[in-house]
Amino acid sequence: MGEDAFIWRRRVGFGDCDPARIAYTGKIPDFALEAIDAFWEDLLDGTNWFRMNVDLGIGCPFVHMEMDFKAPITPRTPLFCHVEPARLGTTSITFRVTGVQEERTCFVASFVAVFVREGELKKIPVPEHIRAALRGRFAHLRET
Repeated sequence: MGEDAFIWRRRVGFGDCDPARIAYTGKIPDFALEAIDAFWEDLLDGTNWFRMNVDLGIGCPFVHMEMDFKAPITPRTPLFCHVEPARLGTTSITFRVTGVQEERTCFVASFVAVFVREGELKKIPVPEHIRAALRGRFAHLRET
């Protein structure tokens, strides 16, 4: 996790858990996606995925995800999701999301999304205002 990662705090509730009293496996990708949405909103001054799609006509569907589980997540303490862009391509972005609870890494995930024109689902270059915002905050961001 980089020092400049965006950190999003999530309350894990009873409804997020399975009979084993830990977060249900199917909910954990949702936690990471909620954190990425909050990342966009923070980075783009209030523009989240909804606004990107509806107001700007920019879609950002995922084409790949992978997740390694390291420790169980419980509703006893908050989950902190550390979000950072790992790679910025011509038409795509790769996110690394690390879930931490009580200073213990619970999951590490990678998500790849492509930028598309909403309604057409055709790839488009990363919009310049998004590229500039990412470069401004993440000087180490690898671009390909």
